[in-house]
Amino acid sequence: MGRLIIIMLLGAGVLFSIASINSTNSNLVMASATYSENQRLQAKDNAESGIEMAIMKLSADTTWTGITSKQLESGVVTISVENTTSEFYNGPNTNLVSARLITSVGNVGDQYDTIRSVIQLPVAGTPNNGVPGFMDYAVCTGNNLTMNGNVSIQDDNNTQWNANVHTNAEFQMNGNNTIKGFMTYYSEAHSNPQSRLTTNIVPNQNPQNLPHFYQDSIVTIPTFNPDDYKSSASIVYTTNKTLNGNIVLGTKDNPQIIYVGGDLTLNGNVTGYGVFIVKGNILINGNVTVNSVDANGSNVGLYTAGDLNANGNVKIYAQILTGGNANLNGNCKVYGSVTTKGTVNFNGNVNIYYRPATGALTTPFWTSTNSSGNGLIRPQILSYY
Repeated sequence: MGRLIIIMLLGAGVLFSIASINSTNSNLVMASATYSENQRLQAKDNAESGIEMAIMKLSADTTWTGITSKQLESGVVTISVENTTSEFYNGPNTNLVSARLITSVGNVGDQYDTIRSVIQLPVAGTPNNGVPGFMDYAVCTGNNLTMNGNVSIQDDNNTQWNANVHTNAEFQMNGNNTIKGFMTYYSEAHSNPQSRLTTNIVPNQNPQNLPHFYQDSIVTIPTFNPDDYKSSASIVYTTNKTLNGNIVLGTKDNPQIIYVGGDLTLNGNVTGYGVFIVKGNILINGNVTVNSVDANGSNVGLYTAGDLNANGNVKIYAQILTGGNANLNGNCKVYGSVTTKGTVNFNGNVNIYYRPATGALTTPFWTSTNSSGNGLIRPQILSYY
């Protein structure tokens, strides 16, 4: 009996020891896991700090290429910077200019975290300096885009420019239309016949032999409110306004801003540099010409919270932005670009000859100075992984 009790006590002791060892191991594993997770989060924070550091460095020096290893309070970060023409890491060529792929690796202990970001730098000394991404297309729409009949979207005698087209919804092409650039869409793309998507959409520049049309992410087109910029206007019309005859605007260094609190009707000829900011609709009728004075881009901006309606024998040298639709009717020719939160309606013999938007016209509306007030524009983050 005594021997049995001793055996039972010994067995209980062994079981208790095993349980204690298992509990201790479990606690050690949990503590190790918590410690590793804490290091992983710190590594992620370091990688995020590396992206911010790179943006700050590139704002001051666009030639900065990174740093091998920088000691932080809790670990290190390694940053590399390389040129890219794609909006996404390992993505297709979207013909970006002055874009950078930043790779930031944070390290704490044996934990690593990698973040990649594509940023767009201000393009100094070119017509596109300061131009927001949503205006960097020949045509960009927030709604379905349909091309019927004989519509041509091409460069304005400069084959170095791709007349790119984007829709945040569905693209449909009927008839013998032409696009001399890439066509991107968010939803679907159709043509009648379907083969014309390949034969009639041909970029001028395609060194990497990319698809001529492909699905892409939504392009954010902001809501334009002319009242936000009324105080910047040199001329203010509080209600509807009709302008006839010869209309002379400002210079490239000092473009004129004209505010219209209702509808704007243009019946004359426009020269010089300037932007019309219109709370209602823009109406362009008859034999109207908005004249070109800039061979490398647009010299007139037509920005409206409503629709733009062009009717008749119209030539427009302008970068167009609408909060509604752009309705191009008759024998209409646009030398510039069209961006709309709605869509572009092509009715008749419509031609768009792409010219890049001009930063001198967009800067008063979509760019700002940095915290030092020295006029440097913070790079724009295009993608973040």
